[in-house]
Amino acid sequence: MKYSGFAIAFALTCGFAHAQEKAATSAQFQTCMENVDLGAMKNTQWGNCYAQELARQDKVLNAAYRELQAQVPPEAKDALVKAQRAWIGYRDSWCRLEAELPNAPGGEVNRLSCLVDMTIAQTNRIKEAM
Repeated sequence: MKYSGFAIAFALTCGFAHAQEKAATSAQFQTCMENVDLGAMKNTQWGNCYAQELARQDKVLNAAYRELQAQVPPEAKDALVKAQRAWIGYRDSWCRLEAELPNAPGGEVNRLSCLVDMTIAQTNRIKEAM
């Protein structure tokens, strides 16, 4: 499949809301969340679950990104790298905002949850582009 620089940039930076969730969180994450003690420091426990899941999902994203990078023609590689860097900046900025919004549970849990969700969506978007 041939990719133009514009098509790659568009596919990787289009709105998060339009992503179709195919991949989901891991079984380890589900188990971690099920084991949270809701009576004691639950936000800290939730944050730990999300932080661990983010590390797992970042590995999946990076593997998908490397696979796509191997498939694009040489003239599109720079556009792909720029698009992915721009997406990371967008993701990180948006998720910092999510931490500031007055939504429960709030703060770091919201930021980490956002990072996980957006990383999964981006992984799906990259896989669809292949």
